[in-house]
Amino acid sequence: MKIKRSDIGILPLLVSFPFMYYPKLLEGDTQPWVLIGALIALFTFRTRSFFNRRDLWLIGLAFLAIVTYAFRGSVGFFLLRHVYTYLTFIVLWVVCQRERGDFFPTAVKATVVIWFLIGLYQYAALNLGYEIEIAGRYLKGRMGPPSLAPEASYYGSLSMLQLMYLLSEQNRKNRIFIGLAVASVIMSGSLLAMILLVFVVWRLPRKWFIGVAVAVPLLIIADYNLTSAGVTSRLASITAEGYSIAGFFLDASLNLRVGHMYFTMVANLVPSLLLIGSVDFMAQYNAFAASTGFLIQTGTGYVLPAVGEMIYSAGIIGVLLLAGILNRAQENASTRRTKIEKVAFILACMMNPITISNAFLIVYAQAKT
Repeated sequence: MKIKRSDIGILPLLVSFPFMYYPKLLEGDTQPWVLIGALIALFTFRTRSFFNRRDLWLIGLAFLAIVTYAFRGSVGFFLLRHVYTYLTFIVLWVVCQRERGDFFPTAVKATVVIWFLIGLYQYAALNLGYEIEIAGRYLKGRMGPPSLAPEASYYGSLSMLQLMYLLSEQNRKNRIFIGLAVASVIMSGSLLAMILLVFVVWRLPRKWFIGVAVAVPLLIIADYNLTSAGVTSRLASITAEGYSIAGFFLDASLNLRVGHMYFTMVANLVPSLLLIGSVDFMAQYNAFAASTGFLIQTGTGYVLPAVGEMIYSAGIIGVLLLAGILNRAQENASTRRTKIEKVAFILACMMNPITISNAFLIVYAQAKT
């Protein structure tokens, strides 16, 4: 296909999408590839204006979020991760809204196919008992494959973002890619990503309901016959202690996620908003978890919900930045229904490990729907 000169600059960014966490240069999920690709795109993209003046206040808030964390936190990996997150957001927010050509939708479809094929290979290999090298985090018997993402929940959540972007295009030719993305969500075994499929049902035209109503149960039934990956594996790990509330709270992942959400968005909300005290999430959360008697103590400084991380690390500045992103997202929606959908979906994604530095989240927020 012929690529317009105005689309050439974004090519390095798009090529980096399926490989954003592999190969790894740093420990954890903070890798330089997306930021490097975005910076190249920022300075090579052929555009009439370098950035939109309306974005100045969003960019300013992101820089303030970096400064406030630097004064309150210690020098180390989590400061680097915080700076990376907000700097990547700034660059991607400027770059992604410039693209109005034909290349980006094609690149998204290619990414869906690549992630699906690698995820399918991992899914089949794990269920056949083969040992395979996985770039991301995988725990046998309790989660699905991560494909090329850092972990299974990321794989499912990113597939959901791609899905919603393709649906927003309202193009009949996207059906096969939408189907592959749905299959990736189910293979990932991420229950949080599975819950987000509600937005897909909400978004689909009525004539697609029957197909979805038949296809999704068939995929889950097929997964039920396998035990090493996917939804069945995840449910089995959660219900190992029995089908009860206690069984769910004994699942480490769910226990930590619920605990992190409550601590950052309820228990510690006022001190966080007012930027009181230093930033030391692991120590502060573990003290809180010990006082409850049922929450598991965390072993790292990662905050699981992205919304909670913004509130805890950047306080009122992070809340204002999130509000600005949501406001811009609803401005790009044409009806009240789609306004509600976009705001709710972005917030739901950020209850997962999807941060504001995620390129697909930014593209979806800026897309006309």
